Amino acid sequence: MDITSTPKITIITPSYNQAAFIEQTIRSVQEQDYPYVQHIVVDGSSSDETILILRRYGHLMWISEKDRGQADALNKGLALATGDIIGWINSDDYYEKDIFQTVAAFFSDPSIQWLVGNVIHTNSQGTQKVRGRSPEISYERLLRNPDIVRQQATFFRRTLLDRVGGWNPELFMVMDFDLWVRLAKIAPPKMVDKDLAYFRIHALQKSRPASVRRQTRELCSILNREGVSGPAIARLYLRKRWELFKSHCRLPFVSLGILEGGETHDVKKHATG
Repeated sequence: MDITSTPKITIITPSYNQAAFIEQTIRSVQEQDYPYVQHIVVDGSSSDETILILRRYGHLMWISEKDRGQADALNKGLALATGDIIGWINSDDYYEKDIFQTVAAFFSDPSIQWLVGNVIHTNSQGTQKVRGRSPEISYERLLRNPDIVRQQATFFRRTLLDRVGGWNPELFMVMDFDLWVRLAKIAPPKMVDKDLAYFRIHALQKSRPASVRRQTRELCSILNREGVSGPAIARLYLRKRWELFKSHCRLPFVSLGILEGGETHDVKKHATG
């Protein structure tokens, strides 16, 4: 492949205390069969062994400092990015092998502004894998069901992210959904029926009841901003209250290690340092 005619792909990884998983994330980017990749890790001043791991990989661009949360970290990464195509993979998720060439090929079509592929759900050890096709995404579908977001398998044209101003740092739980809504108002994504990434489910995710409550508040505020009707927002609120109840019931078993952690909204939250 001629590197001079190949779009550069920048991958942004927000991270905080994910030493148990981040090396697999790094290697899943490093080992892609693609010649022109920039990988930026934005660490929220981790207190575990994350920094020791980052120092082992000389190709990485990384910073480690306290931040305001995941959206803030992503915006820091975007400010450093030099790629034409931007991917976002969290530090406990990872990419499928050799998919960057496929991603770049789709972006050779100038009408494609962003794309969404399929995500494989796996457990903390990576020994159990459940494949699923990503739901079709449009602005209208997002407003009807915020839970169709599949962040791990999504790639964006840099110019589109710049156009919408990146991620909203005021949002802690649903910064991905908010971004999707703003992007979809401009153009729907290209849906790619191909496994692009792995979403790891584990006990350290922010599936605590307080997080579910905050998620619900943020979702309702976005839907209200977009002019969604009161009854529709009320239905979402009731659904999230049911998820909160299930989270309360599940939490003791997660704490005991009997069940793996999980999330009611398909997004991984980067804690502040």
